[in-house]
Amino acid sequence: MIIGHVGVAFAAKWRWRRIPLGALLVATFAPDILRALLAAFLMPLDRANLYSHGLPWSALLAVGTGALAWAALRDRTAFFVVFGVVLSHVALDMISGNKPLWSNGPNGIGVGHVEQVEFIVEAALLLVGWRLMRRIEMPSWTKQRWLPAVLIAMQGLLLLGSISQRPYATRCLASPLGACTDDTWITKRWLTTPFW
Repeated sequence: MIIGHVGVAFAAKWRWRRIPLGALLVATFAPDILRALLAAFLMPLDRANLYSHGLPWSALLAVGTGALAWAALRDRTAFFVVFGVVLSHVALDMISGNKPLWSNGPNGIGVGHVEQVEFIVEAALLLVGWRLMRRIEMPSWTKQRWLPAVLIAMQGLLLLGSISQRPYATRCLASPLGACTDDTWITKRWLTTPFW
């Protein structure tokens, strides 16, 4: 999940206007940022996922990120909002992915395996957050329709790339909503390598 997290940051900005949008965007991607840092230090991906997205590590990350927001903004509310936004990342990833919640703990429900459905959910989260954020005083570029359109298009490209990498049924645009056949361009199996 990517643009769904952005939608959460947009919605939080609408509700708590004193907190900068940049801080909320960093908070919403804090677990992914931590995972990238851990992977940069050659930690295996499964352990990096555990230490960035699993409990209690994600809760510690949320406390640390919230404390930074409190120190920077001198606002106790900022601590709780940033704390919640960081944990919302983990909650949404438990819906979309199958990362474990803790070591040997339950895995997420994996809606992301049906990537077309995840795309619809993410686009809806983004659009709801963006519509809410448009109601408040913000720079004009954040209210332009091109902003969610560009983000949704980028997510769509990621979806196409992911579908093109899969060697099984979802290697056509229609599947799993329809069967892959060689009848139309929507159901034709992709015999190419990933396009990036």
